[in-house]
Amino acid sequence: MNGDDTGWSGESGRPAADVLAAYDEPRDTSRAPWLLVGGAAVAVLALVAGVTYGVGALSGGGSQPEDALPGGAFGYAKVDLDPSAGQKLDGFRFMRKFPALRERLADEDLREVVFEAVAEGAGWSEVDFDSEVAPWMGKRIGVAAYAPAETDDPFPDPTVVVALQVTDADEARQGLDRLADLGAGGAGGEPSRLGFVVTDGYALLAETQAVADGAARDAEDRNLASDQQLAADLSAAGDGVMAAWLDMGRAVDALGANALGMGGVGGMTGAFGSTGRSTYLARFDGPDVFEISGRVTDADAAGWATHAVEGMDELPESSVVAFALADGEELVPRLYESLREALRDQRGQGMPDVDEMVADAERDLGIEIPEDVAALLGDNLVAALDGTSSESVQVGARVRTDVTRAERVLDALESGAGGEWVLARERVGDDLVVASTPEQARRLAAGGTLGDRPGFGDAMPDLGEADLALWVDPKGVLEALFGGMGGGEASTDENLEPIEGIGLTASSRDEGSGTFRLRLVAR
Repeated sequence: MNGDDTGWSGESGRPAADVLAAYDEPRDTSRAPWLLVGGAAVAVLALVAGVTYGVGALSGGGSQPEDALPGGAFGYAKVDLDPSAGQKLDGFRFMRKFPALRERLADEDLREVVFEAVAEGAGWSEVDFDSEVAPWMGKRIGVAAYAPAETDDPFPDPTVVVALQVTDADEARQGLDRLADLGAGGAGGEPSRLGFVVTDGYALLAETQAVADGAARDAEDRNLASDQQLAADLSAAGDGVMAAWLDMGRAVDALGANALGMGGVGGMTGAFGSTGRSTYLARFDGPDVFEISGRVTDADAAGWATHAVEGMDELPESSVVAFALADGEELVPRLYESLREALRDQRGQGMPDVDEMVADAERDLGIEIPEDVAALLGDNLVAALDGTSSESVQVGARVRTDVTRAERVLDALESGAGGEWVLARERVGDDLVVASTPEQARRLAAGGTLGDRPGFGDAMPDLGEADLALWVDPKGVLEALFGGMGGGEASTDENLEPIEGIGLTASSRDEGSGTFRLRLVAR
């Protein structure tokens, strides 16, 4: 990065968009509306833009936000708006493929993008970024979550402290004073003034001045960078564009299992247990792939699978959504027991009795839970949504399982539905094929060459080791589900055109650990 703070720049000092011209084929640079037509396009570009507008080389030199924050956090995320050269170049080349992002990248100051994202809600809409914020705002930001103050609230909010890099301490104090004054007032007219302390190249921001002062004092005694587990986990994650970290055990201790189970920080103790650490990293893998990867360690609910998924790449080539799960019959009882315990713990907070709920469901559906649900998922399951017809949804699954039991469960479910729906079925050796239409059942029974589709391999490089996998062709999904609208032709947003596929793979064969990788491939 050179001295220019108006955006990312190449090594030569020229604007990054000019540097990229030597690497990229010429493209149409007409500006597309920022509000995209297709709902899927909005979701896809939100994933990319939401992360990559705040990008950074996590191993860059100089002080980091964790050097300024106090230790003891149970959750942490950080971003640096001045990426490493490799991630910077790959990021620009990737995002330039999308018309809605192309021109914004050439002249946006990413610090201003971040500021504007919070300005209106914070009461700072009248602040001029160029004259009042840019002179002192740095490019590194860290956010840490800590245990709340003592409270009788069964669902307490965590204490949150933000570390914002500053380039001029005096101007930062003046600027933050103005921001604090403008943001004061709070809900119902009660005083609520931003608290901050400027020290050692960072401003610590908190909900109140008392919290900010306490954070600064605590950081002098022990900062977050000295947390060996956090440091080791972030180091193992490698270089990327953004990182996040969560210690679920600390979160439970800080907020209580009830708060987490009801959707607080983590929001997943029921499904993934109440222990373990998770680390997440966003990065570009060359100019055609954006990925978010993660690792879970020491989790009490991980490690269900004994083998990788099989047959996903042999689904029909016309599939636009594909899903695969190994050892679902092992996973279901684990998830059931974990969720059951979490719900039991919440009975005092108005939750119904979980055993009564299960008994009612078993009686109404005519099945045993979780045993019959496990039989439907079996030892290996592959499922697909077909993209050849927009007249009806053609979806189905091929399951290696106890076919006799699985069919008995399906009979009970169909009977309980009063004949409202009947699934097409076929037996193929030890597999049961179940589909919404006979055509889809025949496709799944015959198999295919989905693995040869462009972008499939790049979206799912870990498929051979995955215990769970998902692949989506966004353009194909729109055409399959909505192609019959508007005169019989799908209207695919131009920002979806570059996308060849989105892939998710996850593995959890080692007790207590697991990994996942979400990748978006665009050409």
